[in-house]
Amino acid sequence: AFIPKSLSGSWKVWGDDQYDYVSIGLNEKLPYTTLQEINPSRIVLNIYGATSNTNWITQLKSAKEVKNVWYRQISDDVLRVTIELKHPQIWGYLVYYNGNGLTVRIKRQPKNLSLSHLTIAIDPGHGGTNLGAQGPTGVYEKKLTLQIADKLQKLLKRAGATVVMTRTTDESLDMIQRTLFLREADPDLLVSIHLNSSDDPIHVSGTSTYYRYIGFRPLSVAILKRMLALGLDEYGNVGRFNFSLNGPTEYPNALVETLFISNPGDEMKALDPAFQEKIAGAIKAGILDFLNGVKGSSAIANGVK
Repeated sequence: AFIPKSLSGSWKVWGDDQYDYVSIGLNEKLPYTTLQEINPSRIVLNIYGATSNTNWITQLKSAKEVKNVWYRQISDDVLRVTIELKHPQIWGYLVYYNGNGLTVRIKRQPKNLSLSHLTIAIDPGHGGTNLGAQGPTGVYEKKLTLQIADKLQKLLKRAGATVVMTRTTDESLDMIQRTLFLREADPDLLVSIHLNSSDDPIHVSGTSTYYRYIGFRPLSVAILKRMLALGLDEYGNVGRFNFSLNGPTEYPNALVETLFISNPGDEMKALDPAFQEKIAGAIKAGILDFLNGVKGSSAIANGVK
């Protein structure tokens, strides 16, 4: 099979009124992978088939979030690009080709981290013909996720947040439709709401949160801590999870498996409107804890005690 190759050319780092950009000159479109690093926060790209011929990286003062950019030839045909950020929290990025040039669009940390200045996306899992899991009483997951999501969006709106939901009715939406909707909505963060299920309905119960990228883990940890404060069993915080809506890199995101619908005790909680309200309150509190944590880590990074 033909494997494209390219020498890297000049690079440029700049910003507009919303994003920072890193453009990497290539003369062929090459495959790449990305990953996140923390402490310090970095976006790392491995470009396959690329050999360094770069001796010019221009960094303009219009770039507000990018601190440093460098590269290393980690093997004969793999070029590793490292983008170090100014803030500890990664707020998202999108990688795309503009012609043959590879561009990384980096989201800046919001200037104001109050809910009243943020857009929060909520994804009620399943819907329509996608029923989700079924509980012992016969209730389907799709019904409960929408009820919890509706309560959460009301709490967030009451706090001044702008809220977008992938669905507000019992409609069928596949993951591609949800992902495209969210890309258009461009939220500051996303919470997906589901209920878990097990082949061992008696012994397996509790709550869990999931993330894919290490830079987005703090949101899932903060929400899980608040969920456990409701007295629920702990199923854990799970990383590198291959859930479709944990996949986008454009915004921090977390999947919340609120309870096990397969467990009779958990199902009774999930069916109770008052407990649904507690779940919604815990998720909102977790979001606030995450935001307060970001404020604190940013202050420390800037030398403010």
